[in-house]
Amino acid sequence: MARTELPQEWKEWVAHNVARGCSIADLFSTLVREGFAPEAAERELNLRRVALKRFPSDRLELYTAESFLLPEECEELIDIIKRRLRPSTISHDGTANAAFRTSRTCDLVGGEPAVRALDEKICGAMGIDPALAEPSQGQYYELTQEFKPHTDYFEAYELERNSTPTLGQRTWTFMVYLNDVESGGETAFVNIGLAIPPKQGTAVLWNNLKPDGTPNYDTLHHGTPVKAGHKAIITKWFRRPR
Repeated sequence: MARTELPQEWKEWVAHNVARGCSIADLFSTLVREGFAPEAAERELNLRRVALKRFPSDRLELYTAESFLLPEECEELIDIIKRRLRPSTISHDGTANAAFRTSRTCDLVGGEPAVRALDEKICGAMGIDPALAEPSQGQYYELTQEFKPHTDYFEAYELERNSTPTLGQRTWTFMVYLNDVESGGETAFVNIGLAIPPKQGTAVLWNNLKPDGTPNYDTLHHGTPVKAGHKAIITKWFRRPR
């Protein structure tokens, strides 16, 4: 008979491997294979807390979740972002490249209840300790603005510079669309032919690493130009513990 509760050592195993950037699907399969009920595995992996839909590909692990944020939550976050905007950067030393990334951005740190609630909701959905997360970031794209194809993980030459005593390589990216866009603004994963249109409240999350823990170039993605209207998004990155 399948076990319906995970003992503490298995809970710790799940938390450790999610934080390392392991595949959620692989962890689920392992738990079921080890005799745990699928419902117990789903509960521990937070799969029922957020209605995740996986993109069917063996080249990357990517999920979407509609209505992750309510419309009123999105609108409040847009207001906060607009008050803090600065030109976006692309290189991890903080310099800007106006041709490559034309949006504006802001770090969502501070005491606003909406920001605290956002961080708690994202970290809770992922089941990852907030200590392994970077501050949430807001981005705002106006007409024609874009973020050309790029990856989120640190290249080998960047990794040491961007690591800390406790944080290493980026693992998961968690992005939320804060508004519908009249035209354009899709997130296009160019190597696999997938374009996800902006829909208010929808979350898009993906593992930047392969199952062996190395960076996955198939996560290359393009914030396509806004053709009508504007686009506001939230992005949060998680890190591998050192």
